[in-house]
Amino acid sequence: MRSDQAGNAVDIIAAHAAQRRYEDLGEGTITRARQVLLDTLGTTLGGYQTRLGRLTADFAAYRYPGDEATLVADGRAATVEGAAWANATMSKILGMDDTSRLSGHVASELVPVVLATGEHLQLNGRQLITALAVGYDVFDAIQPAVWDWQRERGLDHKSQVGSMAAAVTAALAMGLDQGRIGNALALAMDMASGTEQYVFDAGYCDSKDLLAGLGARNGVFAARLAAFGFQGPPGALDGPYGYFHAFGPGYDPAYLADLGEHQGLAQTGFKPHAGCRHVHACVDATQALLKSNGDLDLDAVAAIEIDSYPLAITPDNRVNPEPRTAEQAGYSLPVTVAVVLQRGSWYRADIEACWDEPLTRRLRRLVKIGLDEALVAADRNGCEVRVRTCDGGQYRGRVEYALGEPENMLDEAAFEGKFRHLTGDLLSEAQIVGLIETCARLEELDDVGRLLQLTRAH
Repeated sequence: MRSDQAGNAVDIIAAHAAQRRYEDLGEGTITRARQVLLDTLGTTLGGYQTRLGRLTADFAAYRYPGDEATLVADGRAATVEGAAWANATMSKILGMDDTSRLSGHVASELVPVVLATGEHLQLNGRQLITALAVGYDVFDAIQPAVWDWQRERGLDHKSQVGSMAAAVTAALAMGLDQGRIGNALALAMDMASGTEQYVFDAGYCDSKDLLAGLGARNGVFAARLAAFGFQGPPGALDGPYGYFHAFGPGYDPAYLADLGEHQGLAQTGFKPHAGCRHVHACVDATQALLKSNGDLDLDAVAAIEIDSYPLAITPDNRVNPEPRTAEQAGYSLPVTVAVVLQRGSWYRADIEACWDEPLTRRLRRLVKIGLDEALVAADRNGCEVRVRTCDGGQYRGRVEYALGEPENMLDEAAFEGKFRHLTGDLLSEAQIVGLIETCARLEELDDVGRLLQLTRAH
């Protein structure tokens, strides 16, 4: 990568990636890498068991035939691009992939890339962790700067910044030098696309999940183009028509000033529930209410109030009491509280079974939603739920952070419980234990392919 401007944004990121070593990573980053890998394998195995998951695997085997990388659960092989696309798409289907307050959902683009590339090139666990950590660093360097503009314009981060972060991840995993890493990033910029219209059309399209797959596939494709000798624009990020100008407020060198210093992977969070991350604090607060008030008579509920943080209550689909599909219901706070009050949990099966039942319809129409100023002042993603009954009873549940945030992290038993729940009976007990134990010692893994072999449905 050559540039008239020394130290431009592409060069800075490429240099960071090329110089990153496993020994540079903190224990928090390595721990999160283990957890992210297990969590993403679980969401992928769970996603495979849906109609869309099987369709995705069949398409990848048909459209990307090859022997380079394994389709998780399915067991068939495809090209690296095909496996990255399919596994990324399947990992998004259940909506239970990881989450970051800085960058949104990251693992669904990056983990499939390091798995597919790592299997093809027989990488070890330390190489996988390093490439994954660098991908998170890139995501966290670019996404926060454009987030507000993306929301205003309806752009989707998974296929936008996801394509670029996946390109750097793939390039580093492939062992490319700094120049070619920069070209992979620059080439991926011109592939970055996608909108969040799927939020409003949920239930009528597959775009939410396909966009994660496209981000992963674009990243691998861009890295392979760069490896072959193709070049991207040096000003892909900070040029007059570069990404920060085209999709954000313009470039500020401060965006990259602390690149990698806070180790973005260490700051990621996890989703213990289904549906949109921004309803999860409501799930947790409602569960807290139920735990301390087991005698709540739902037929006697007269009013429900939910106060939360700004992103949880905007745009309008998050406060809509009348979604048209189960998929749209997964974004709705009124539906969330109504379903959790009845079933105590918020898995995909809970949503599909209960989102439009008569009692749910009655409860969700009683909901009033407001902004919690204390959460705003503290920059927390919590929620408070208050329920009033016809006889004057008052019930309350509150959380300061959604479960799974770094400040309210899942314990190892919860990670294993989620993995087992998502896997169901698809794998044998020996496979399940093998995957859990391998991820727990990920840095000791000598060949990523051994991990993929454990994911084949028995």
